[in-house]
Amino acid sequence: MNGIRRISAHQKTGQSLRRTAKTAALLAAAVLFAGCGDAKERQEKEEAYRQIGINAMDAGNYDEALEAFNNALAQADGIGSNEIDICFYRAAAQFASGSYQDAIETYDILLESDKKNSDAYFLRGCVWLKTNEIKKAQEDYEKAIQYAENDEIYLVIHNSLNGAGYETEAKAYLAEALEKKAGRKAENYTVKGKIYFLQGQYEQAKESLIAAIEKGDAEANLSLAQTYEALGDQKKAAECTDAYVEVNPKSSVAYNQLGKKALREGEYEKAVSLFQEGLALEEVTDEQELRSNLIAAYEYSGDFETAKEMMREYVKDYPNDAAAVREYWFLGKNRDEETDKE
Repeated sequence: MNGIRRISAHQKTGQSLRRTAKTAALLAAAVLFAGCGDAKERQEKEEAYRQIGINAMDAGNYDEALEAFNNALAQADGIGSNEIDICFYRAAAQFASGSYQDAIETYDILLESDKKNSDAYFLRGCVWLKTNEIKKAQEDYEKAIQYAENDEIYLVIHNSLNGAGYETEAKAYLAEALEKKAGRKAENYTVKGKIYFLQGQYEQAKESLIAAIEKGDAEANLSLAQTYEALGDQKKAAECTDAYVEVNPKSSVAYNQLGKKALREGEYEKAVSLFQEGLALEEVTDEQELRSNLIAAYEYSGDFETAKEMMREYVKDYPNDAAAVREYWFLGKNRDEETDKE
C-alpha cells in the first residue's frame, strides 16, 4: 500500500497488548519502588538519574543514558509530568542510538497517556520519517497539527520533511499554513511572516510580522529584523533587533549584541565572556554568528591558539562559510609561521 507494510488485525491487537504491557510495566515498577524509601528520597533519586541521563546524552553515550532514564522511571510513584518528561528523553536517546522501533513504542506509551499530545505525534512522525515510512509520518504530522497550540508546527514539519529530502511534501505544509486564517493568535501571524520570508516574499513577510508585533508577539522582531535586512533597510533592522533585545535581555541575541558592542569598544575579554554566555544558554537562536564572533574576539585578544582551535570546529560545522575557511587557513599558516620565527 504505497510502500507501507500492511498490518493484520491480529498484529494490531498484539502490538496494542505489548504497548499496554509496557505501560503496565512502568506503573508496576513505580508501585514496586514506592515502598523503598520516602517520597522525597525517591524524587531526589529520580531527578539525579534524569540528570545523569541528560549528561550521558550530551556526551553521546546513549546506552548509559537509557539505563539512567529507566532507573529514573523506576523511582516514580506514579506517572506524572516529570515521568512524561523522562519518557520524552528516553525516546530521544533511543532515536539517537538508532533504536527506532523502541523509540516508536515509547511514543506509543506517551500517546496512550495523552492522546492529544502534539509533541509526541510530531516526534513519532520524525521516527517514521527516518525509517522511510512517509505516509505514517504524515499521518502523525496531521495529528500534531490538529492538537498544536499554534501554527508554528507547520514550520517545524516543513523543516523535518525538507531536511529528509521530501521537498514537495514540505512545501505543501507551508502552502497549507498560508491558506489558514491567522485568527487572533499573534504567533500565527509570525508563522505566516516566516513562511513568506522563506519564499522570498519580503513585503508580505514584513506586513505579517508587523501585525504579529502589534498583536503582542515581541519575538517577531527578530524575524522582522531579518526581513528588513533582506529589503536593504539596515536602520530598521537594527531597530527591530534592539526591540527584541529589550524584551529578551538574557537571550543569545542580546548577548551577541552586547558582545559586538564590547568588540567595537576594544573590550575583547569582555566580548569573549559575553559570547560564551550566549552560547551557554539552553536556547541559542544565533549559534553560528555567536561562534564566529567569539573566534574574532579571541583573535583580537591575542589568543590565536584558541581562535584556531575553535575555527577548526567551526568550519566542520559550517563548511559553506567560505570566509571562515579562508580565515582558518590564515590562522593556521600565519600563526605557524610566527611560531617558527620565534
